[in-house]
Amino acid sequence: MELDGRKLKDRAKAAMGKLKDNMKGTYYSIADIPSSSVQELADFVQQHPDTQEIKKDLLGHTFTFFRLNMETYHFYLETKAERILQLDGSLNGKRFVSYRSYRDSDDLLSPVKLR
Repeated sequence: MELDGRKLKDRAKAAMGKLKDNMKGTYYSIADIPSSSVQELADFVQQHPDTQEIKKDLLGHTFTFFRLNMETYHFYLETKAERILQLDGSLNGKRFVSYRSYRDSDDLLSPVKLR
């Protein structure tokens, strides 16, 4: 059974991405650095009672825009039918997460430092 070079490269890239995420998560845990994934942050923003939500129908698709301001943390989230399109988070004016689906789709579950 021969492996296609492209498939082998994709599998190796995916394995390295998972290894990187695991190492990052372990480091944050050992160093006691608070962290979360983009998916977890998006879920938090959507479920928080202080989140402002706006829905817009554009070109036949429903987009939802969320804003959450909590003391020193500020979040902005855009979704289209449960898919995270954009997530920005800042702490004291310093951005700690900037996720874009077109650029960062592989990083959806990667740990992000929360400070």
